[in-house]
Amino acid sequence: MGREWSSPKHKGIYVSLVLRPELLPGQLPILTLLAAVSVCEAIKEVSAVEARIKWPNDIIIDNKKIGGILTELSAEADEVRFVVIGIGLNVNNDKKSLVPGATSLKEEKGEPVSRIALLQEMFARIEANYLSFQQKGAGVITDKWRQHNITVGRRVRVAFHRHHLEGQAVDIDSDGALLVRKDSGIIQKVTAGDVVHCR
Repeated sequence: MGREWSSPKHKGIYVSLVLRPELLPGQLPILTLLAAVSVCEAIKEVSAVEARIKWPNDIIIDNKKIGGILTELSAEADEVRFVVIGIGLNVNNDKKSLVPGATSLKEEKGEPVSRIALLQEMFARIEANYLSFQQKGAGVITDKWRQHNITVGRRVRVAFHRHHLEGQAVDIDSDGALLVRKDSGIIQKVTAGDVVHCR
């Protein structure tokens, strides 16, 4: 959507992972949720700071964005060839270098955080959750996601390229898509879009 992510040297974590899952293209959202859960778990373990997830890909601390996840895939109609999960996190960024509405782990914790320790923990959590997902199915990830999310239960506005949808975020489905109840009562499945919490 034409946005930029600032990545000053020696301050944050900016990493891409390549996965080759046996999934249908429609199941891709679950990998974004898996990565978000893993990042929150790693932040808690390394810094003792509680991070939350705004569906589908924003990592939030105290209503301020600390990171984002972008998942892209190469696929045929019925087969995923590979998935690239990109993760950007503000770790030791100073307040003056952050845009309004953003924060960093250093700002939230009050002291610098080891980027190496956090990156190692992120990889360990992603691997553990990915193996768990492969062995036990998506339910183990969606259950964890619900514990970390700040979107379900909120009124949301979802912007697409040419239109928008507004309603109550009621849950996610087994593939990680957001379920939004419109004012008409109809529940619409959202697999991608820019979500704003209305209130």
